[in-house]
Amino acid sequence: MSSNGHPAPPRPFWARMPRRARLAFGLVTALVIGTTLIVPVVFRNGPGGSPCGKTFQFEDVTYTARTVPASSFVQSLPIGTAVATGCGTETLNDVDVRSVAGLRSTLAIAVPTDDTSIYVRKGVCAAAAPAGVMACLRRS
Repeated sequence: MSSNGHPAPPRPFWARMPRRARLAFGLVTALVIGTTLIVPVVFRNGPGGSPCGKTFQFEDVTYTARTVPASSFVQSLPIGTAVATGCGTETLNDVDVRSVAGLRSTLAIAVPTDDTSIYVRKGVCAAAAPAGVMACLRRS
């Protein structure tokens, strides 16, 4: 009984469980949540870990999409059309592409409808972080 004459409220279920049982329950819960968050990434990227992204074929060169910080590049003149392919999307012919100001089109191209990605020739600056892609391309 409490000091005011009323019975003490019952302890919650988790408080009556032994400490080891609570720790085991927490560990299992963390594993389930972690698995739930990681599995979609593995299935999207494939078991090799390489992300599946949109690619362009322009003048017999393959370009891969790279996300870059907003307004880190300027699209320049239209240079032609490319063939676009990607994860689960149909092949699109005649996609307009533009050059990127300050870069050769053999290194990178841009698409007028996408201002957050630059399409870099496959194998060029592949290890560069998103914030360092433009600097890497300028050095190339």
